[in-house]
Amino acid sequence: MNKKPKKLPSSINSYNFRSGIRHTLSYTIKELIIALREKKLTLSLAESCSGGYASYLLTKISGASKVFKGAVVVYSLDTKTKLFNIPSSLLEKTQGVSKEVALKLATGVKGKFNSDIGASIVGFAGPGAKTKTQLGTTFIALVSKNKQKIKKIIIKGSRDSVRKKISADLINLLYKTYA
Repeated sequence: MNKKPKKLPSSINSYNFRSGIRHTLSYTIKELIIALREKKLTLSLAESCSGGYASYLLTKISGASKVFKGAVVVYSLDTKTKLFNIPSSLLEKTQGVSKEVALKLATGVKGKFNSDIGASIVGFAGPGAKTKTQLGTTFIALVSKNKQKIKKIIIKGSRDSVRKKISADLINLLYKTYA
Protein backbone atom coordinates (compact mmCIF):
# COMPACT_ATOMS: atom_id res chain seq x y z
CA MET A 1 0.00 0.00 0.00
CA ASN A 2 1.35 3.45 -0.92
CA LYS A 3 1.51 5.74 2.06
CA LYS A 4 1.82 9.46 1.48
CA PRO A 5 4.62 11.09 3.43
CA LYS A 6 3.41 13.04 6.42
CA LYS A 7 3.10 16.69 5.46
CA LEU A 8 4.89 19.18 7.67
CA PRO A 9 2.99 22.26 8.84
CA SER A 10 3.06 24.81 6.02
CA SER A 11 4.89 27.35 8.15
CA ILE A 12 8.09 25.29 7.96
CA ASN A 13 7.68 23.72 4.55
CA SER A 14 9.97 24.71 1.74
CA TYR A 15 10.33 23.21 -1.66
CA ASN A 16 13.70 22.22 -3.06
CA PHE A 17 13.30 23.01 -6.74
CA ARG A 18 16.36 20.97 -7.77
CA SER A 19 15.33 17.68 -6.24
CA GLY A 20 11.57 18.18 -6.02
CA ILE A 21 11.70 17.22 -2.35
CA ARG A 22 10.09 19.18 0.44
CA HIS A 23 12.55 20.38 3.08
CA THR A 24 12.48 22.72 6.01
CA LEU A 25 12.97 26.38 5.25
CA SER A 26 16.26 26.29 7.18
CA TYR A 27 17.55 23.62 4.81
CA THR A 28 16.61 25.71 1.77
CA ILE A 29 18.29 28.80 3.24
CA LYS A 30 21.49 26.81 3.87
CA GLU A 31 21.43 25.55 0.29
CA LEU A 32 20.81 29.07 -1.00
CA ILE A 33 23.74 30.44 0.99
CA ILE A 34 26.03 27.66 -0.26
CA ALA A 35 24.95 28.26 -3.87
CA LEU A 36 25.44 32.03 -3.66
CA ARG A 37 28.85 31.55 -2.04
CA GLU A 38 29.92 29.09 -4.75
CA LYS A 39 28.78 31.50 -7.46
CA LYS A 40 30.40 34.43 -5.63
CA LEU A 41 27.11 36.33 -5.51
CA THR A 42 26.01 38.76 -2.80
CA LEU A 43 22.50 39.66 -1.71
CA SER A 44 20.74 42.64 -0.14
CA LEU A 45 17.07 43.12 0.79
CA ALA A 46 14.53 45.92 1.05
CA GLU A 47 11.62 44.78 3.19
CA SER A 48 8.35 46.52 3.86
CA CYS A 49 5.39 44.44 5.11
CA SER A 50 7.72 41.64 6.23
CA GLY A 51 9.37 44.03 8.69
CA GLY A 52 12.80 42.41 8.41
CA TYR A 53 11.62 38.83 8.85
CA ALA A 54 13.32 37.56 5.67
CA SER A 55 16.60 39.10 6.88
CA TYR A 56 16.10 37.45 10.25
CA LEU A 57 15.64 34.06 8.58
CA LEU A 58 18.77 34.48 6.46
CA THR A 59 20.95 35.60 9.36
CA LYS A 60 19.91 32.65 11.54
CA ILE A 61 22.11 30.49 9.31
CA SER A 62 25.84 30.28 9.91
CA GLY A 63 27.81 31.57 6.93
CA ALA A 64 25.17 34.05 5.80
CA SER A 65 27.60 36.95 6.27
CA LYS A 66 29.63 35.63 3.32
CA VAL A 67 26.78 36.45 0.92
CA PHE A 68 24.27 38.67 2.73
CA LYS A 69 25.39 42.32 2.67
CA GLY A 70 22.44 43.74 4.56
CA ALA A 71 18.88 44.95 4.51
CA VAL A 72 16.68 47.97 4.98
CA VAL A 73 13.17 47.95 6.41
CA VAL A 74 11.33 50.64 4.44
CA TYR A 75 7.94 50.56 6.07
CA SER A 76 6.52 54.03 5.52
CA LEU A 77 5.82 55.62 2.15
CA ASP A 78 7.92 58.61 3.17
CA THR A 79 10.93 56.36 3.82
CA LYS A 80 10.57 54.73 0.40
CA THR A 81 10.75 58.19 -1.17
CA LYS A 82 13.64 59.44 0.99
CA LEU A 83 15.86 56.36 0.73
CA PHE A 84 15.03 55.11 -2.76
CA ASN A 85 13.69 58.17 -4.60
CA ILE A 86 10.42 56.46 -5.42
CA PRO A 87 8.05 59.15 -6.69
CA SER A 88 5.45 60.09 -4.10
CA SER A 89 2.84 60.11 -6.87
CA LEU A 90 3.45 56.38 -7.50
CA LEU A 91 3.35 55.63 -3.78
CA GLU A 92 0.12 57.58 -3.26
CA LYS A 93 -1.49 55.86 -6.24
CA THR A 94 -0.48 52.34 -5.12
CA GLN A 95 -0.09 52.86 -1.36
CA GLY A 96 3.40 51.41 -1.88
CA VAL A 97 2.14 48.01 -3.00
CA SER A 98 2.76 47.32 -6.68
CA LYS A 99 5.17 45.54 -8.97
CA GLU A 100 6.68 48.93 -9.88
CA VAL A 101 7.43 49.76 -6.25
CA ALA A 102 8.84 46.28 -5.58
CA LEU A 103 11.10 46.56 -8.63
CA LYS A 104 12.33 50.04 -7.68
CA LEU A 105 13.13 48.86 -4.15
CA ALA A 106 15.01 45.77 -5.37
CA THR A 107 16.99 47.85 -7.86
CA GLY A 108 17.67 50.54 -5.27
CA VAL A 109 18.83 48.21 -2.50
CA LYS A 110 21.12 46.40 -4.96
CA GLY A 111 22.77 49.74 -5.72
CA LYS A 112 22.93 51.00 -2.12
CA PHE A 113 24.67 47.84 -0.90
CA ASN A 114 26.61 47.26 -4.13
CA SER A 115 25.36 43.67 -4.14
CA ASP A 116 24.93 41.29 -7.05
CA ILE A 117 21.28 40.62 -6.18
CA GLY A 118 18.70 43.02 -4.82
CA ALA A 119 15.41 41.67 -3.52
CA SER A 120 12.33 43.32 -2.09
CA ILE A 121 9.02 42.58 -0.39
CA VAL A 122 6.00 44.90 -0.35
CA GLY A 123 2.41 44.21 0.58
CA PHE A 124 -0.70 44.75 2.65
CA ALA A 125 -0.46 42.47 5.67
CA GLY A 126 -3.57 43.88 7.33
CA PRO A 127 -5.70 44.41 9.19
CA GLY A 128 -6.61 48.05 8.97
CA ALA A 129 -4.99 49.08 5.70
CA LYS A 130 -7.27 51.58 3.98
CA THR A 131 -6.94 50.46 0.41
CA LYS A 132 -8.91 49.19 -2.54
CA THR A 133 -6.33 46.43 -2.94
CA GLN A 134 -7.10 43.11 -1.26
CA LEU A 135 -5.44 42.50 2.10
CA GLY A 136 -2.75 39.87 1.74
CA THR A 137 -1.66 41.24 -1.65
CA THR A 138 2.13 41.10 -1.81
CA PHE A 139 4.87 41.51 -4.39
CA ILE A 140 8.41 40.21 -4.34
CA ALA A 141 11.06 41.37 -6.78
CA LEU A 142 14.55 40.14 -7.62
CA VAL A 143 17.07 42.11 -9.63
CA SER A 144 20.55 41.09 -10.72
CA LYS A 145 22.83 41.80 -13.67
CA ASN A 146 20.97 39.62 -16.18
CA LYS A 147 17.75 38.75 -14.35
CA GLN A 148 14.64 40.49 -13.15
CA LYS A 149 11.66 38.76 -11.57
CA ILE A 150 8.52 40.12 -10.02
CA LYS A 151 5.92 37.92 -8.45
CA LYS A 152 2.49 38.83 -7.08
CA ILE A 153 1.22 36.59 -4.30
CA ILE A 154 -2.09 36.77 -2.43
CA ILE A 155 -1.72 35.40 1.08
CA LYS A 156 -4.66 34.70 3.35
CA GLY A 157 -4.23 34.73 7.08
CA SER A 158 -3.19 36.88 9.99
CA ARG A 159 -0.75 39.76 9.75
CA ASP A 160 1.99 37.56 11.22
CA SER A 161 1.28 34.67 8.85
CA VAL A 162 1.47 37.05 5.85
CA ARG A 163 4.84 38.31 7.09
CA LYS A 164 6.21 34.80 7.55
CA LYS A 165 4.77 33.37 4.33
CA ILE A 166 5.99 36.17 2.07
CA SER A 167 9.47 35.93 3.62
CA ALA A 168 9.53 32.18 2.91
CA ASP A 169 8.25 32.82 -0.63
CA LEU A 170 11.07 35.30 -1.23
CA ILE A 171 13.67 32.80 -0.03
CA ASN A 172 12.17 30.08 -2.23
CA LEU A 173 12.20 32.40 -5.26
CA LEU A 174 15.82 33.33 -4.55
CA TYR A 175 16.68 29.64 -4.33
CA LYS A 176 14.81 28.76 -7.50
CA THR A 177 16.43 31.62 -9.40
CA TYR A 178 20.03 31.57 -8.17
CA ALA A 179 20.83 28.14 -6.66
